[in-house]
Amino acid sequence: KTKIVEFAEKNQWGTAKITYRLRDWLISRQRYWGCPIPVIHCPKCGIVPVPHADLPVILPEDVELTGRGASPLAQKDSWVNISCPKCGSAAKRETDTMDTFIDSSWYFLRFADARNDQEIGDRNSINNWLPVDQYVGGVEHAILHLLYSRFVTKVLRDRGLLDFNEPFTRLLTQGMVQGLTYMNPNKSGKDKWVPSALVDPKDPKDPKTGEPLQALFATMSKSKGNGVSPVEAIAKYGADTLRMFALFKAPPEKDLEWEDADVEGQQRFLNRVWRLVSSFAEIKQSGISDKIDRNLRRAIHIAIKEISEDFDGGYQLNTAISELMKLSNALQDTEDKSSATFQEGIETLLTLLAPFAPHIAEELWSLIGHIESIHSQSWLTYDPDALTVDEITLVIQINGKVRGSLQVPSSASNDKQALEEYARSSSAAKRYLEGKEIKKVIAVPQKLVNFVVG
Repeated sequence: KTKIVEFAEKNQWGTAKITYRLRDWLISRQRYWGCPIPVIHCPKCGIVPVPHADLPVILPEDVELTGRGASPLAQKDSWVNISCPKCGSAAKRETDTMDTFIDSSWYFLRFADARNDQEIGDRNSINNWLPVDQYVGGVEHAILHLLYSRFVTKVLRDRGLLDFNEPFTRLLTQGMVQGLTYMNPNKSGKDKWVPSALVDPKDPKDPKTGEPLQALFATMSKSKGNGVSPVEAIAKYGADTLRMFALFKAPPEKDLEWEDADVEGQQRFLNRVWRLVSSFAEIKQSGISDKIDRNLRRAIHIAIKEISEDFDGGYQLNTAISELMKLSNALQDTEDKSSATFQEGIETLLTLLAPFAPHIAEELWSLIGHIESIHSQSWLTYDPDALTVDEITLVIQINGKVRGSLQVPSSASNDKQALEEYARSSSAAKRYLEGKEIKKVIAVPQKLVNFVVG
């Protein structure tokens, strides 16, 4: 295609042209609830805009909503009939209202100057607050709504009402929540869906016919009867547990399959955190030592680094929660739970947990003696020096098979000659190399030394 265009332009019988498959946007709706279209139909002057002094057009409140026929506004003669603002002749208001897409295509601009009753918003305020840094929406918004928002923003830019080209800097299209769903393959339409509440999960059968049902995960909806009541789930597990489950189960852009077993898994994790911090609160009363645990401190700052990157990168919140679990395990496995490093670890765990489980984090933060809210604390930054490793584990292989390992100084981790000397002196190498000819030595920096023997 590119070569054809280049050939056409070279021979001067054609040029490249971009075409857009755009059609007129029909914005009128025969509804009462909607933004009035501010025009008047005059038999002499045609379509006349409502004068600026008469804006905004206010919808009448005493209308009859029957759900039949034309727009309810068309039946309100006292509102419809009006004089033409241009010639004074008898005229009629426009009775259609605007599609709600019109409103949703610029509402975000209004946040910058919401109480301005003279214009769409102060230009300086809009330019100061916008464009939106992060837009989060369902996949159903990913085409029309975003297209319309971009269109409206560019129109307002061309009119000099704002200075930016795009309404949103970043977009995150979230996945849907799916529930365990039962379907009767012998039925069709809505009748094939059987509400989960009527089915025994151990023996799924149609309660009306006794026929076996197919189990699958599908987007929660009333028609499928596969929804989970948020109120009941919060009452059973707590809001923090549900937040943790939803964020851990899948990346935000993927669909999420609701399973009680996974919810309970997050509840167990939060219970472990509760016991860990509660135990430390008692230990703290006896005093904290100045002892520094380098291995634990490394785990602490790895967690800070990884979780910060998960937030800043692509909102990989499920992997961030995995890092919280790793830090929790490292704290649990620490022998000295009265050291300054352990206290740093507990406070770090709670600070990193706060965005995910705000209520439990706040309660435990207070339990260990803090007065100010954990949510007013600054976000943590990791110490690069804490990430350095004094030693590495060097794997010893004989003909590609692992025969042992040993700890060597990290300063030698990239020195192949030094790694070979450490490996030769190891007990594993001495045992497996005795009486054998070494034909080749393969040293992989920071990882292993492999002796090839005959």
